[in-house]
Amino acid sequence: MTVPVTETKRERRRLFGFQHLRTRLAVLYAGLFAITIVAVAIVAQVMIRNHAQNSVRAELSTSGIVYDRIWALRAKSLTGSADVLARDFGFRSAVASGDGPTISSAVANLRARAGVANAFVVDTGGDVIGDGPADLRDAITDLPSTFADGSNNAVIATDAGTYRLIVAPILAPVEIGQVVFAVPLDATEMRALERLSAIPLSATMLHRRADGHWMSTDRTSLGDVALDRYVNGATRSSGTKLATLDLPGGKSFALAIPLAGRAETPDAALLLSYPLETALASYRSLQIGIALAGAVGLILVLLGSRRLANGIARPIAALDAAAKALEEGSRAELKVEGSDEIARLAESFNTMSAGILEREHRITHLAFHDSLTGLPNRTYFRQQMEAALIRAPKMGEKAAVLCLDLDGFKGVNDTLGHPVGDALLRQVGMMLDDLVKDGTVSRLGGDEFAIILSGRLDNDRPRALSQQIIDKFRAPILVDGHQIATGVSIGIAIGPGDGEDADLLLKSADLALYRAKQDGRGVFRFFEPALDAAARKRRQLELDLREALLTGQFRLNYQPIFDLAKDRIGCFESLLRWEHPTRGNVSPSEFIPVAEETGLIVAIGEWVMHEACRQAADWPSHVRVAVNVSPLQFRNSGFSNIIFQALTRSGLPANRLEIEITESVFLEGEDGVLQVLHQLRGMGVRIALDDFGTGYSSLSYLRSFPFDKIKIDKSFVDRVAQDESSAAIVLAIVDLAKALKMETTAEGVEDRDQLDQLRGQGCSSIQGYWFSRPVEGGAVLDLIAEPMSAAA
Repeated sequence: MTVPVTETKRERRRLFGFQHLRTRLAVLYAGLFAITIVAVAIVAQVMIRNHAQNSVRAELSTSGIVYDRIWALRAKSLTGSADVLARDFGFRSAVASGDGPTISSAVANLRARAGVANAFVVDTGGDVIGDGPADLRDAITDLPSTFADGSNNAVIATDAGTYRLIVAPILAPVEIGQVVFAVPLDATEMRALERLSAIPLSATMLHRRADGHWMSTDRTSLGDVALDRYVNGATRSSGTKLATLDLPGGKSFALAIPLAGRAETPDAALLLSYPLETALASYRSLQIGIALAGAVGLILVLLGSRRLANGIARPIAALDAAAKALEEGSRAELKVEGSDEIARLAESFNTMSAGILEREHRITHLAFHDSLTGLPNRTYFRQQMEAALIRAPKMGEKAAVLCLDLDGFKGVNDTLGHPVGDALLRQVGMMLDDLVKDGTVSRLGGDEFAIILSGRLDNDRPRALSQQIIDKFRAPILVDGHQIATGVSIGIAIGPGDGEDADLLLKSADLALYRAKQDGRGVFRFFEPALDAAARKRRQLELDLREALLTGQFRLNYQPIFDLAKDRIGCFESLLRWEHPTRGNVSPSEFIPVAEETGLIVAIGEWVMHEACRQAADWPSHVRVAVNVSPLQFRNSGFSNIIFQALTRSGLPANRLEIEITESVFLEGEDGVLQVLHQLRGMGVRIALDDFGTGYSSLSYLRSFPFDKIKIDKSFVDRVAQDESSAAIVLAIVDLAKALKMETTAEGVEDRDQLDQLRGQGCSSIQGYWFSRPVEGGAVLDLIAEPMSAAA
């Protein structure tokens, strides 16, 4: 389970403050210094100990050498005394004759004169004469005159003690015996040796027991494994090696000096020791000084480390706090001190922080503002409107929404280009912002703007503001050197009466704007409940149109066009009819605008084209069919293909199809329209310009494209027989068409006088109720077969 362990570590770090960088740095520096101090102390201690050990070794070695020299001199003196006795004639005679009393007396005299505790005479038979411990007397019965090291003295150990023996032969002239001195190496001897040393060392005589262990002469057991190992090593080596042993006086430096015995292996050794505590006592002040210096240094390092850690960690902690504040969206400025790396880091952070906040502000601004005009966008507008509607009932306030739409803005883009259109929108935004000081102006998209008026509104404020805006926009606006005459239509809705939420209120304002546009633009209209009902009705009509297209509720009627020159019907104009199951016959003037607004006109127009061609294919070959085309159909990129498919499927020759367009198709630009017209002309399709004389009536269109026919609007035909001006206009159109080699068709002929007038002016063909009302498709052939020349 890793997680609990990790959590335990984190908890432990938190308790000891290791989550802070300054704590870790302080502990690190202090720890490193403490380790260094400990290492220095250890090295100093080792050096002190080595120095003390060397000093003690020198002193102990010197003491050992002094002891050896003293014993060498003493051995020489005793040897001399023994030699004097051994050369005495009487003594030699006594030894040779075995005169015990004389020998004993001489030996006692010699012992007293030499100051030696034990003196003996040993004859060749091994008899010992003299006083001394029995085991000593047994030990000297067979002594050689010279021992293993070539000297005449040796150290032996007996149960009674340890003795240094001095041997002198008695010659007469051959050796007849030996004079032996046995000096006990007891405590008195050791104290005498200690007094000779410059340092207060301890001298102990050791002898080897029968079991191999070493013990002191006074039978005090010193023996342990370490002592045995050390002394045995000393007896085997030639040099002196100092050791540290646990002795009865405490841990001490010890030096073992083997004493030569009768054989090669010594039986005794001199152990010189010096207490370790005493040896190091002279260095105590130095040790204390080092310890104090280390402690003071450690304290100083702790304080310095903490200061240094704070110097490093404080800016980092400030940087961490500033980063968190920046993460939470607030600005935090770091204080820049000095010019080191931390100062430069603080400067970089401040620059980064400023950049991030600036970008966030820019992003936030872009999220709620329109990039073109800088005004609040739809999102911000909706939030403000929702807030105003929530506050209104609580505070007894109102929230009015004004939806604005520029009149003729599309024409500005088409004629002057989008850059000028964008500049116009920016200028409109500034104008509205200047006019509205008590509300929020937003751009919803395209040329649509909206204004929110909220609070304790004057009831007349929305109307007054709308009129002020309309008056302001009556004057042309100067944009990039262009004087642009535009206007604005405004729809007004006031909440919560016209809508309890933002969507309903904005929808009501849009309906009012729609009504303002229908009423001629450049006006403002308030929302009325009837507008909502009309919108629902229009929506239902749209749904019924879609169903009609799917279920085949449309049909075509045909109105004949009489060819005056050939005295026969030359063409039928197809007319769309809709018979709804419940609505009954719906007028084209009612459903065509809805079809154009919703785009259904493209699909309906395609059906009309196929149906007209299909039925016309059964007519006589000299009879054409005319189909009216909406500007929306003309802007459809697949319009030429639709006509080609209709002709192909029906088998109708292209020259029997006549496309009737109005001048409004050129409002979107002439280049694309002329390209389509030439494509149709290339296919063989005839092109007629409908409703000529009304609308824009630009003669440049007649020059741009060679139409096959011009249709004279019914408004001129109605009074052509009574009004000279109407007659003159019709005559001018006919003459113009003749000059351009175009046919003319007069629409709406309803009586004989109109017919006679038009015939007299040279009109090519006539269309109107005087000849026939529109007929069903199935009655076309019967109508063609009827003699209509009489009527003409």
